Order: sequence, then structure tokens, then C-alpha cells
Amino acid sequence: SRTKFPIPHPSNTPSNNKRSNLHQRTATATALTMATTDKYDRQLRLWGAAGQRALGNTLVVLIGCSACGTETLKNLVLPGVGSILVVDDDENAVVGNGSTSGDSSGTNIQASPAITDTMLKFSSPSSNFFLPPPSNQDDSTLSNTAMACALLSELNPDVHGHHCTVSSLESVDYKSFLKTLMDNPPSSDAAAASTPKKILVVAADQPSSVTLPLSHACHVLSTPLLVVRSYGLLGCVRIQTASPYHAIIEAKPSHRIPDLRLSAWPLFDGLKKVSSSVENLDEMEDTKDHSHTPFVVVLLQALEKWRGTVSAPFNPDPSLRPRYPDSIAEKQDFRKMVRDMSKNISNEINFEEAVREAHLVWADGRISEDVKLVLERVDEESFFSSAIHSDMEVEGGSSSSNIPSNILQFQLLALALKRFLKQNDNYPPLEGTIPDMTSDTTRYVALQEAYQQQAEKDRSSVTGFVKLLLDECEQKSNGCDLRVAMPSDDEITTFCKNARYLRILETRPLYAEYKLQDPTSPVVSDLSKNLPLSGMPNFEEIQSDARDDLMGATMDPYETDPVQTPLLWWIALRACDAFYDRHQHYPGKHDQELALEADANEVYKFMAQIAISLGLAECDFIKEHLFDQAKGKDLAREVVRYDEAEIHNIAAVVGGVASQEAVKLITGQYVPLDDTYIYNGIASTAGVYRF
Repeated sequence: SRTKFPIPHPSNTPSNNKRSNLHQRTATATALTMATTDKYDRQLRLWGAAGQRALGNTLVVLIGCSACGTETLKNLVLPGVGSILVVDDDENAVVGNGSTSGDSSGTNIQASPAITDTMLKFSSPSSNFFLPPPSNQDDSTLSNTAMACALLSELNPDVHGHHCTVSSLESVDYKSFLKTLMDNPPSSDAAAASTPKKILVVAADQPSSVTLPLSHACHVLSTPLLVVRSYGLLGCVRIQTASPYHAIIEAKPSHRIPDLRLSAWPLFDGLKKVSSSVENLDEMEDTKDHSHTPFVVVLLQALEKWRGTVSAPFNPDPSLRPRYPDSIAEKQDFRKMVRDMSKNISNEINFEEAVREAHLVWADGRISEDVKLVLERVDEESFFSSAIHSDMEVEGGSSSSNIPSNILQFQLLALALKRFLKQNDNYPPLEGTIPDMTSDTTRYVALQEAYQQQAEKDRSSVTGFVKLLLDECEQKSNGCDLRVAMPSDDEITTFCKNARYLRILETRPLYAEYKLQDPTSPVVSDLSKNLPLSGMPNFEEIQSDARDDLMGATMDPYETDPVQTPLLWWIALRACDAFYDRHQHYPGKHDQELALEADANEVYKFMAQIAISLGLAECDFIKEHLFDQAKGKDLAREVVRYDEAEIHNIAAVVGGVASQEAVKLITGQYVPLDDTYIYNGIASTAGVYRF
């Protein structure tokens, strides 16, 4: 068992002594639970009803009951993930008293047991708020998985908890285990109507002998994986996206430029109609109308006026794209012209808005380079091949059947978008929303309707391309079933509204990264036959980009004390893994001074080897703070001192970050970190790196 740092458990404090009495009222409280839309009101504002449904249709599998793992799961239970399955090894414990859900993998999956008073009373402090310390578990009739599952499930009655105890996590056939969960997810009579459709795996504080085969299984089965750990005062979260990549439709950037299409030519009919309905502002005598003309119309009239002052038109032919402000001087002149069109700029807020948003006149509304890179990853031939279910596909192979259905649907919509862009000069579908602005009601409503009608027209066009692609796919199927269906209207609408910000995230499998960093590891050697690097067409490209990013990261060390740069501590943490692979225990197990120093020397040797394998041998920062033996060995001695210690406040930080990233992976909203988060609790600093 892991070394425990004694931290007061909340159940030992006076404010929590009545927890068992509160549980006796659970049935009554459940009956009075608020409706789901009210219960999750605040988070619905973040990820909406579609995101909440995605959470509710997901089974989260936790491998390992460490504090880091239970904290991660706690933060997913509270927002309403569909089901949880807690898996750990325990040779002597009784499995539990829950109902059994049989499966063909040989594991005994059971429903969460009922809460008892014994579970709620820890006789001594524990570093895991959901498990008693090891010294108190001898008298328990429940396994760690059963107790953790029961206490976690208590937090939210909407979540269905299950647990599974195995003799050894290293002996589990994870590929078969996960395949069984996909085909026959654990459920009870109460949960039958809400059987999860997606799986997310979380591996908590596990050695490479567990994480590497698990990583391989998740990669083969296109299942996302989170590897989380807390190690003394250090923490780490590693994301492995489902293959071939994680698609992000709702990236939700912090700064979203209004999609007003003022720089598009020609203007769409609705916008031209609204603009032409407003008389010339220079001739408008009514000060009220003048000060309540929407800034969109102000900018369009100013643009026409500015074009009349330009001595050399960009395109003399009026049928071609006209001139727009281009140089800095021209943009300044345009803003000055907008100010001069105002009768009194101090009293006309609409003109202040026009000056502030003047950049929308020359901002290119076409698809961005980032979105072009996304669309380049999708081609029709590969899509048709993947979307048609073939009887010749081999189970577990690298066939197209492993591509998740949500990725196929994303590819379908992306291909429809490509056809739309080809017909519309690379302009994406209009979003159909306009920002708040100073205006009278009549003109604002007219402007709003114009944008909404054009957005609906664009959406209908994309829908037509989707149907056409499905028809072509049907023709090529030769009677075989299709693995993709027509998206709903809401899904197409969401895709069109977010077409300007499409993203994909592709990470290397953890086992491939590990194999390159420590090729002489005995664990890698034992598993090499099951860990092929083939099947990743973009492996070398991702590897090269990661090396470039890592070199760039060394140029930005922690300002206060460069030694506390998270990258250095990740290398030290990774060296502890290399030590474990060769000794079957982490450094610092023996507390004699000579043994600790010997462990530190060996850890430092692995640190140097890993830094070289990362391509950092010639990096000045690494030379100064790691290859310098005095400084490098200080890092090694610190991680040796931890002896794999588990501190709950570090685990809580890591669990919070991991659960946040898990929600992003589940909902397909926001952009997850790429790909390793490192927390340094010594200096309370963190960094994100690609290795």
C-alpha cells in the first residue's frame, strides 16, 4: 500500500459527526430532489442540454482507488455522469453485498452496496477521504472498490455505481474487459433505460505494467483515457484521446468575433435590404434616428463613402470585389471618417460602437487556417470506406469499424462543410446572431431577422450536402449497412454555428510515448509484442511537433525559481517510473541514509537518460538545472524523499483538473489540454507539455 501522510478526515470533525443521521433521510431527500434541469442549472449554462445528455450517457471506469482517482470520480459524479465503475485489486477482501452484473470477461461487476454506519466512521485519519487507512481495513467486510463506490454514489442519486475487485490489475486483459463493457455495460433494473453509450477510462496512480497495456487497449478500441497521479508534492494528468482523434465542434473560444460578414462581397440580400432602407446619414436631420442607427449600417455607409475618396480603386470593375481599407493609414482614415459622420460623438453611442467595431469591415470572414487543417484531415474516400459496415472487417484489427460513430458523424458534417465552402468562396455558414448594439427596435429586429434568415438558408444548404453524401454512401454500400446516420436538425445547426472554430485534438498513445522515452525498460520489453507503433499514420509528425513545443517550453522557465519549472519535476517523476520498472517498487522504500542516496543516484541517472530521449541534451536550461549534478541530484533526492506518498490536497488539485478535462472529452466542448498537465505543489505552479 502507498505511504500515507496523516491528514484529518472530514468524518472526524464535529461538523461531520451527524453524517450517518443525514444518510437515514436519504430516501426522503431523494423524493424531494429538484428536477434535473433545475438541479444542474449552473452547469447547463456551460455545456447546455446536449452536454448534459452526453454526461448522462457515459460510463466512467476508474482503475485504482487512490485519492487522486476518487477525487476525479467525485468531480464527475456531482455533475451527473451516467454510471461509474470502480476497479481495483484486493486478494483478500470480500467483493461486497451488491447485486451482480455478469459478463463474459471473468470479472465480477456488482452494483454499489448500501451505505452503512461503519463506512461513515474512520477511526483514524486517512489521506483518502473515500477510504479508511490500510490499518483499519482488516476488520472491514467490504473491498476498497465497494466502499469507494458506495461513498461516491451517495453524492448523487442520479449516478449508478458499480464496482469490481480483481486479484491483480496487472493480470487483467484490458482489451477484452473494455470490449465487454462496450457490448454489455453494467446496469441494474433502475438503470436499464439509461444504459451508457460511451466509455471514459481513468487510471489512477498505476505503474507502467498497468497503464501501458491499458493505454494500448484504449487506443485499439478508440476509447479516451486519462492517466492521473499524485506523487508526494507533485501531480500529473495525461490525456490520451480516442483514435483517430478527438473532434471539437463547440470549442467556445474566450473571444468570439461577431459574424457580421461586412467584408464579404457581395453582401447577402437581407443585409443589403436593411442597409438600403436607411437614408444617408449625412443627410439625416432627425437626431434621434441618427443616434439610433445600428453600427452595422453606419459602417456600411462609411465604407461606401470611403471608397469614393480612394484615388486608386483596387478593382475598377464593379462586378469584382471592391476596395477595403488595407494599410494602417487607410484604417485610421476610415475610423476618422466614421467619427466625422457623427453629429456629436460624445452623445451618439452607436457611432462609438462603430469606431470600436470598425475592424469588422476589413476582417476576413473566410474559414481560418486552423479550420482548414481540420478539414484536410477528412476526405470523402476514407469516409465512405469507414461509414460502410463490411462483413470482412476483423475484430480488434485496424479496420475502419474502430472509428467511433461520433467521429464518423463529424466527418460527414465536415465533408458537407467542404462542399459548402467551395460554393461560397470559403465563407462558412452564417452564425445568425448579432451582438447587442444601440438601435431602435424596428431596425434592430429587421437586422436580426436578416441574419437569422440567411443563417437558416445556409443551414439548409449544408443539410442538402449531408443528404447528398449519405445518398452517395448508400450507393457505394452495395447493400451493406451504414455506420452513420442523418444528424438531427439541432446537431446540424450547432455545427453550422461553430464552423469557424472547429478543432481536433490528436495525442500519441501513452505506450508509444513511453517506449521512446525508456526503450530499455523491462516492462516495455515484456509487452513489446502487444505494443506496436504501427497503425498511427501521423506518429512522426506528432513526435516532431512535440519536440519543437518542448524546446520552446524550456525558453519559458518558472520566473521566481527556475528549478521549480514543472518540466524538470516531470522528468524526475518519469525517472521514478523507470526505477519502478526495474525494481518493482518506487525509490525511497528503505529509509536508511545509504539506501536513499543510492536510490537518488539511480533516479538521477534515469533523469539524464530521459532528458536525452526527449531531445533536450543541447538545451541550455536543461544543462544548467538538470545535467549539473548538484542541482539535478537535489531534484532526485526530493522525489526519493516522497516514497510514493499520497497527499490528499495534491490529489484534490489533480482530480479537479482531470475531471475538468474529462468533461471536455465527454461533451466534445471546449478544447482539452494537449497532452500532459504537471502540477508542482512545492511552488504551486503548473505547466502543460507535449512529450
